[in-house]
Amino acid sequence: MSQNQKVNKGIAYIDKGLLVIALICLIISVIGAVASVFFRYVMDLSFQMIEEICRYSIIYGVFAYIGPLIKQKEHLKMSILQDHLKGKVKLYNDLLISVLLSATFAYLLWSSIVWTNSLLAINMLTASGTMLMFVPAFAIPIGMFLGCLYSILQVINDITEIRQYVKSETFIDTNIES
Repeated sequence: MSQNQKVNKGIAYIDKGLLVIALICLIISVIGAVASVFFRYVMDLSFQMIEEICRYSIIYGVFAYIGPLIKQKEHLKMSILQDHLKGKVKLYNDLLISVLLSATFAYLLWSSIVWTNSLLAINMLTASGTMLMFVPAFAIPIGMFLGCLYSILQVINDITEIRQYVKSETFIDTNIES
């Protein structure tokens, strides 16, 4: 098994783990929403904390699954242009998008760390007044870190694809000349 295959197998395990985390967060949110509706309309009680847990578990789930979406190339991109490109130009366009995505995630990671540190420093609370705002806000640096990691892996993958394309193109040219 080559080094590249080992890395891809390890990343596949991480992808599955992040999928499980995202699904657990979704389940927590759905259960919390059902409980909140039950308490509000059947028992005439409202618990702000349950609503916050629903909201923040969805946020954690979404940010946890950013990386695998990048790997599946499900992130936001201009598919109109992408659909019309062919060959080497398409591969270089993919590389450019991946590099821009990596730079964006790196900047957002830095910004989110600064922001969450400031929330922690001032001990800001959520709307219920029972949870530090740092707790739900920490989902953003986690998501940006995963996005940065996966987009860097995508850059490496794009460079590998370009190298393979160039090698195959050179091989075809060599065979034609023979």
